[in-house]
Amino acid sequence: MELNKPEKVRWRFGMPKAVFMYFCCLCSHADCYNLDVDHSIPLSGPRGSLFGYSVLLHKYRHQTWLLVGAPVANSSFDQSIKNPGAIYRCKITERTECEQMQIGMKSNDSCGRTCFAEMDNQWLGVSLSRQPSDGLILACGHRWKNVFYSRKDNQHKLPHGICYKLEADLIQSSHFIPCYRDHQRKFGEAYGSCQAGMSNVLTEGLIVVGAPGTSYWTGSVLVYNTSSNVLSAYVDDSSTVVYGSYLGYSVSAGHFSHPESTEVVGGAPQHGQTGKAYIFQVHSNVLKIIFEAKGHKLGSYFGAAVCAVDLNSDGLSDLLVGAPMYSTVREEGRVHVYINQGAVNMKEEEFELVGSDSYAARFGEIITNLGDIDDDGFPDVAVAAPQEDDLRGLFISTMGGRAESRSPSLNVSLGIDVDGNGYSDVAVGALLSDSAVILRTRAVVIVEAFMLLPPSVNRSEPLCSESGQPAVCINASFCVRVRGRRISGHIGLLYNLTVDVRRKEGFPPRFSFSGNGTSNTTAGRIKAKHEHLTCVAHQVFTRKDVRDIFTPIYFEATYELGDHNVIRTGSKNFPALKPILQQQEGQTNTVLNKTEFARHCAWTNCSSNLQLSARLVLTPKQQASKQLIAMETPPAFMNTHGPTFLNRNLKINSKATSGNLLKLELTTQQGFSFSK
Repeated sequence: MELNKPEKVRWRFGMPKAVFMYFCCLCSHADCYNLDVDHSIPLSGPRGSLFGYSVLLHKYRHQTWLLVGAPVANSSFDQSIKNPGAIYRCKITERTECEQMQIGMKSNDSCGRTCFAEMDNQWLGVSLSRQPSDGLILACGHRWKNVFYSRKDNQHKLPHGICYKLEADLIQSSHFIPCYRDHQRKFGEAYGSCQAGMSNVLTEGLIVVGAPGTSYWTGSVLVYNTSSNVLSAYVDDSSTVVYGSYLGYSVSAGHFSHPESTEVVGGAPQHGQTGKAYIFQVHSNVLKIIFEAKGHKLGSYFGAAVCAVDLNSDGLSDLLVGAPMYSTVREEGRVHVYINQGAVNMKEEEFELVGSDSYAARFGEIITNLGDIDDDGFPDVAVAAPQEDDLRGLFISTMGGRAESRSPSLNVSLGIDVDGNGYSDVAVGALLSDSAVILRTRAVVIVEAFMLLPPSVNRSEPLCSESGQPAVCINASFCVRVRGRRISGHIGLLYNLTVDVRRKEGFPPRFSFSGNGTSNTTAGRIKAKHEHLTCVAHQVFTRKDVRDIFTPIYFEATYELGDHNVIRTGSKNFPALKPILQQQEGQTNTVLNKTEFARHCAWTNCSSNLQLSARLVLTPKQQASKQLIAMETPPAFMNTHGPTFLNRNLKINSKATSGNLLKLELTTQQGFSFSK
C-alpha cells in the first residue's frame, strides 16, 4: 500500500472480477490502512447464485468460518425445490473450501396448524447476523411463503418470510416464522405478506427482524426476546408510518437511552417518498417510537441502511442513515450522521458523507460497524456503493481512512479475528461475481516519539573536540516508546534527523552533524521494545561563523517502520503479517523540538536599554572667562580661544544588552580629535 499517498490506494485480488476497496474519512482519524491485501483469502461460489449477497465471519471455540449467503442457489439436498437459496460454510484455512449447509424445512416439517411451506425462490441468505460470544446465528429468506390456503385455488400465497436459528456449532438449527398467525388468509392485511427477514440483527438477548411487507407494505420491526420468549412488534395505530413506507427495510440496534439499555432502529425508505428512520424502545410486546429522522430529498431512499454506532466513544450509540438514491445528478448517494447528545437527543450533523460522489454510485446502500480495527479509539464503519463505476461497485470504510476497493459488493461482515493476531478481520461479498474475500488486519504499532535537547547552547563553552580543536556542540536525542496489541519482540524504526530547519531564509545551517559543517542531516535506525523508552543520541556541532543568535534552532525527526522481529502469535495456518504504524488525520510521523543560543540577558527578550550621558569639561580659566562656546547641529564643539575637552565623562551604559552585539559610531568634523 502506498503510504505516501494515503488518500487513495488501489489493489486487486485474485477473484473472477477485480475487487477494490475505498476508504473515506469521517470526522477524523486515520485510514483503514491496516487491512492487508497481499494475503487476502478469496472464495467463490456457484455461478449465478448471488453467492456473496450476505457474508458473516463466525468463530466457535478454535474454529473460524465464513458463512456466505447465496439467495438464488439451488439446493444440494432437495432437487425438487426451485432456487431456494443457500448458506455456504467456508472453513478458513490456507486452502479455504466452501460447502452448502443443510438448512431449511423438510417437506414433512410442520410450520403451524394452517401452514404449509413453499420454499421455491425463498431467497434464503438474504440476511445473516450473529450474536457475540459464540451465540446464535440467524439466516433469513424473506420470500418464503405459506401456501396452506392457496393449494386449492392457487391464491392467497402468504410471503411471511422465514429465518433459521443456528447454534454456534453450526449443527443444530430451528426455523423462526415471526409473522405466521393461525387462520390468516389475506395477502396484504396485517402480517400476511410481511416478508420478515429482509433485514435482521442480533444482540445478546434480542432477535430483531425487519418486516417491510406488513400491512400493505407499511412495514414493521419485530423484536423477539430470547430470554422471555416474548415477540414485540411496532403496531401503527396512529398512522405515524404511512402505507408503502417499507419500515423494516433495514434494522439495527444500539444503546441510545443509556449505555446499558438496548433500543432498535428501523429504516422506512419509502415514507413520503423522502424516507424516514426510527428509533424504538421495547415496551412489553410493543415498540414505541422515541426518535424519528426524516430524509431531505425526494426519492433519496433515506433509511435504506441504518447503523447504530458509538462514533465519539461516549458510551451512547449515534446513528448513521444511508440515502443511496440521493441525487445531485443521479443517485450519487449520501450518508447522514446523527450524534446522540444524551437521552436520545439526536442532533443531525451539518455535513454528510458523500463517498466519491460518482454518478449512480448509490453510496450508502449498506452500512456496517466494523469496530475499532486500527486502535485509534474510534469505530470504523463500512459503507457500500454497489453501482459505482458501471456496477463494479465501491466499498467504503469511514472513520478510518482512504483506500479503494471496487467490486459488485453488497455486504460486509462484522469483524472476527480469523488469524488470532488480536485484530478483527473483515469479509466482503461480491454478489455479481459470485465471490467473497477475507481481508486480514495488520497489527498497528503506536509510536510516541519526541526529541530531547538542552534548553540553550552556550557559545562561550567549547566543551567538545573536533579534529583536535575545541568545539561547541550539544547532544540531540531522538526517543521513542512503542506499544500495540499483542506486539512482542522488537520493532525497528528508520529515522531522519535534520537540524536548523526553520533558519532565516538565505542563511546557512548554524549546526551540523560533522565538525566541518557539511551536513545538517543524518539518518539512523532504532530498535524499540514494547512499552520501553529507547533513545539515540547524536552530537551536533555549532558553526564558528554564526551571526544569527536570535532565531530558535529547530530540530526535526521523521520516522517510518523498518525491519522488525516480532514473535509470532495466533494461527499457524496463515503467514504472519507485518505490523504497520498507526496513522491519524492531521498527524504525521514527524516530531519537532527547539533550543536557542544562550545570550545571558537580564530580560527574557534581550531588549536594549541604552543610556547616554555627556558633560563638557572646561579649564578653570575658560570657566572664569566669558568666552562663547557654541554647539551647532549637526553637533560640533567650537572654542575660539583654545582647545575644548570631551573627556571620559562621556558614558554609555547599556543595560541588558550583552547579547545584542552593540556598536557605537561617532562622527566628527575634520580636525576634531579625541584622547583617552
